[in-house]
Amino acid sequence: MKKLSLITLIAILALSVSNVSYASSFPDISKDSVLEESVGLLSSYGIIQGYPDGTFKPDKSVTRAEMAKMMTMAAGFSEYSKNMTSVYEDMHGHWAESYVELANVLNIVKGISPTTYGPDNLIKFEEAYTMIVRLLGYSDEALSGQWPSNYYEKALELNLFQDVDTSKVFASRRDITVMLDNALDCMIVKSKSTGGVTLTDKTLMSMLGKKETRVISLSDLKIESFDYTDYLFNKWDVYYNNSGKTVYVNNPRYNEFTGTVTSLLSNRVIFVTDDYGNVRAFQLPEIPIVINGKKGNFNNLEKSRIKVVYEDDSFNGDVIGIIAYKQTAVKVIGRTDLYNTGSKYFAGKQLPVTSSNEINQAKLHINGAASSLEDIKTNDVVYFYETNESDKVTNLTLDVVRSQTSGIVTDVQTSGNATYYTVNSISYKTGDNFIFTEKASVNDNVNLILDKNNNIIKLEILNYGKYPSTFGIVISSANSTNGNVSAKILDEYGALKTYSLADNSSVVTVTESGTGLFKYTNLKERDFVAFDPVSSGNVKIINYMPAKYIANNYNQQTHTLSNGYWMSPDTYIVYEQNGKYQLLELSQLDTYLEGKAVIGYKGEVEALYLTKGIKPTSYVTVTPETPQSYNGTIYGVIKGITKIDSSTSHVQFYNSSNVFSVSNSSAAGTKVSTVLNSYVKAVIVNGVITSVEKVTSETDKIKITQVYSNQLLIDGITYMEYSSSVTVYNLTTDGSGNVTSFKAGSKSDIKSGSTAQLYDLYGGFDGIIDVILIFN
Repeated sequence: MKKLSLITLIAILALSVSNVSYASSFPDISKDSVLEESVGLLSSYGIIQGYPDGTFKPDKSVTRAEMAKMMTMAAGFSEYSKNMTSVYEDMHGHWAESYVELANVLNIVKGISPTTYGPDNLIKFEEAYTMIVRLLGYSDEALSGQWPSNYYEKALELNLFQDVDTSKVFASRRDITVMLDNALDCMIVKSKSTGGVTLTDKTLMSMLGKKETRVISLSDLKIESFDYTDYLFNKWDVYYNNSGKTVYVNNPRYNEFTGTVTSLLSNRVIFVTDDYGNVRAFQLPEIPIVINGKKGNFNNLEKSRIKVVYEDDSFNGDVIGIIAYKQTAVKVIGRTDLYNTGSKYFAGKQLPVTSSNEINQAKLHINGAASSLEDIKTNDVVYFYETNESDKVTNLTLDVVRSQTSGIVTDVQTSGNATYYTVNSISYKTGDNFIFTEKASVNDNVNLILDKNNNIIKLEILNYGKYPSTFGIVISSANSTNGNVSAKILDEYGALKTYSLADNSSVVTVTESGTGLFKYTNLKERDFVAFDPVSSGNVKIINYMPAKYIANNYNQQTHTLSNGYWMSPDTYIVYEQNGKYQLLELSQLDTYLEGKAVIGYKGEVEALYLTKGIKPTSYVTVTPETPQSYNGTIYGVIKGITKIDSSTSHVQFYNSSNVFSVSNSSAAGTKVSTVLNSYVKAVIVNGVITSVEKVTSETDKIKITQVYSNQLLIDGITYMEYSSSVTVYNLTTDGSGNVTSFKAGSKSDIKSGSTAQLYDLYGGFDGIIDVILIFN
């Protein structure tokens, strides 16, 4: 392509449309004020960029290809540099081919040979300042002397090296950024082929746009393409692109103090505390106050984050204006809140849009742990600062906090409305915006989501520390894409129920599946579990219990297996025949056992699934196809309920050898599971339970103080008469109050110090006790 001068291409530039870029901030340059200002300005024009990880990497060396791109961008030719073919053979197909060729046409770069450019070579310091001097219009013919000293002298004259270390071999990103910033106010020249230059009336800045110094006023808030809110009331250097749109603002002339309003006084004095704990008092005359980009008033400033713009003596009325931000909402982001590209909403909140109904990026500000809507993640805490005008959001600032900690809870304390959880030896307090899901206990493994004050805003229980109370065997399980995983479990008390399992239980895994969630469990038929049953809601505390295969002789007297394992009356024993399950007692076991067992402390068999080893005489008790015929009324405690099919269940009582059926859809069928562990009255017709109800006792559980021939002294206060034919039962319960045995007793079991419950069943409720339950 024919070589062109920079001045010739200014006409082309005037016809091109420049896109608006916005200043970027990078954490790795925050301590370098010179570089920070240079990066802010040049990134606004798209001349330099950061890296995907959010850093600038100021000390990183620059390649010759990267330098060529920066030169064409600094010349204002971001659009013109497309689809050009380079004269250099090593540039063909290279990502920077168009940039290098345009810079070559502009006489800014030269190859390392007539046919090669060396795009991936690191650029030497003298090559870097030479290109910047050429960018200003100077050429080899225009500068007398030998390279590179002639270009060095010109760069020194143009003050390009201010705040730059010139002793390096290779130029860094910092060096080039600062030199380019220094060059912006330099005049463009036109080199003569015979030597020397002709000055123009244009600066390098004019190739990008223009700069003016002015006060930002309330009327500037109406400008759609740039958000002036944070610059109000001060005098700034304002930079525009060639389309007249604002891209960057810096260099304030008035003082500013930023902090949180901690007190308002009636005489219009406010106290403001900054992030370092410094407190300033300001006397506010009748000045403009803007809150979240909209006119506000003095009384609404309390607890808001503000910027006070003032001249020298703020307390004597020299405050010019107040810019305030007040939180309108706070939200812990869930999976369904994540941003969908192109949507005009985020987390249920409307986004600001332009007059053409496009998202107005100029009025959308994202600070903190994320730099874009797409960067915001699940469990991020987002603080919303909204400006609502005419039923739409015209300005939105999001402060994103990403702070979590996980570990075991070692202490829980409550004080007032706050709860303190100690995790990893640090005590965390629930904050003002705490979202209650469930209360954690000591030994629970939790994830704490923390707010901007390092207080807990949400608590997730990852694993429960409580040991489950009840053994069970899984009959079936079902995964889910919408609701909860479920498992049908027969527990050690004979209760058969289908439970919903909590997503955070130890046996459930949740994964994303398309737009939804897939929840699954590895629990399968005949797996043992230990769990805490629930009457409603989800089972949270449930553990899979590994089992060992056994095939051993069994000693019926010592209850030991030949491999050394042993059983107790508390062992949960399940026998299956033809797909139907039956709970067994030790007395029903034969001399040789096969199955699988959960082995506990010191070799105790805690649970046993038996496939072989039931006494022949015991077969009749295995969930009979038809219950024994019976008519009458039974008082007692239900031992177990076995669901046979969708319409029928079988019920056994501790104090009856019969097995009765009940219709699952009948009143008795729906009630029978609710009266477990209670003394009940059941009416039986032809072996079918037609009604069941809890028997009302004369007393709650009481302590028997003294026993007489026909009276009891209870709790050392009251005397109650009991029948000469009183019926006595001995009950054993576990730590959760579940009945584990219910056996007939005698009067001799009624002893001083016993815990008992008394019933008056006969004699027309004559007040004479007919039944006594003794609790062990």
